[in-house]
Amino acid sequence: MARITVEIDDEFLADVRTEFGVETDEEAVEAAVMDAAKRLRRREFSDAIKSGEIDLTYDVRDDPGQGTSAA
Repeated sequence: MARITVEIDDEFLADVRTEFGVETDEEAVEAAVMDAAKRLRRREFSDAIKSGEIDLTYDVRDDPGQGTSAA
């Protein structure tokens, strides 16, 4: 886990604490960073679906010989 020192405006931190319902500055920064990272991952996933890189309509059970056990 990274440990860094940054200067953040007190009013912004207060807003973030309120938004995420946390009490400490550390919790606020962690919540904000996690939220940003999750948004990025959701956007990347959505872009992969839109580009066709991920096909949510594909079902391996529809392919002959797939999805069955040889046992």
